[in-house]
Amino acid sequence: MDEAARLKELVRYAVLDTPPEPNFDRITTIAAAVFDQPICTMAFADADRHWFKSRYGVAATEMPRQLSFCNYTIRGDEVFVVPDAAADPRFVDAPVVAGPPHVRFYAGAPLIVPSGAHIGTLCLLGPKPGSFDAKQRRILLDLARTAVELLEARSRQMRMAERSVEIAHLAQHDPLTKLANRRLFSDHMEEAISQIGEERQAAVLLVDLDRFKPVNDSLGHQAGDALLQQVAERLLANLRSTDKVARIGGDEFAVVQLGPQARRHAADMAARLITALSAPYHLEGCTVTIGASIGIALVDQTEPLSEQIFQHADNALYQAKSRGGGTYCFYDTGTS
Repeated sequence: MDEAARLKELVRYAVLDTPPEPNFDRITTIAAAVFDQPICTMAFADADRHWFKSRYGVAATEMPRQLSFCNYTIRGDEVFVVPDAAADPRFVDAPVVAGPPHVRFYAGAPLIVPSGAHIGTLCLLGPKPGSFDAKQRRILLDLARTAVELLEARSRQMRMAERSVEIAHLAQHDPLTKLANRRLFSDHMEEAISQIGEERQAAVLLVDLDRFKPVNDSLGHQAGDALLQQVAERLLANLRSTDKVARIGGDEFAVVQLGPQARRHAADMAARLITALSAPYHLEGCTVTIGASIGIALVDQTEPLSEQIFQHADNALYQAKSRGGGTYCFYDTGTS
């Protein structure tokens, strides 16, 4: 495996520069005790350094790859041994040999992941020359393989956690537009209701697209989906950071606002959204124009149920539609 592919495999495990973990620390502690060596490291070979995921008996967290023992270890499948570094021309000038901790003995096993990539090493270092017999080599290789198994388990756990987050996100968001779905929007409404008071009011705007169905029927569902995605982008571009927007089904969207002077701000937003959504859209070489109708329900503490508020906005939307679309209506008066 070439160096680029090896580094790609290393990155996939997302282990570099992560905090210590007890499972890996146990490996280095056990290895140091079994082989009676003062230093043991579990190092991962980045492009220009060996970074220590776990270390025993040494304070450093990394070392350059140049002149390192581990650089030789990751090139092979077996344990690499240096009986006396001070007598080995490859390492006699290495910083850890010429200076503290004055390493003389080294034994390292490669960390080989299932793809075959050699991404790191499990190493023993000591200040005295030594030997390493066949049995010791087998034990060190087994510990290295155990370290890889722990790394694989860690990777699986991370993937499962990422998948759980993804599933939770999908349960609350529309997969096409990436906006919140009706379930999450209900939560946003409940949160807004809980915060209203004398200085904070809320409004719910229900947005329905005018003339969407003819576009969808004539250009096809793929173009219709692209149109809905552009609608979502325009909605987001015209909202405040505190506003919440959702796609609640088909070509219907909803917005909840929270703040003072809810009626005036809701009217301003409705007018702004109608203008933005009525501008031409470019779809697969075609230019189409649709519109939007909006129903608005103001929220106060006498209307504690989100579904009831939503129904009020729907009734106001029906009134806006009955006027030919391209306008907005409030539930309380039915006038725009």
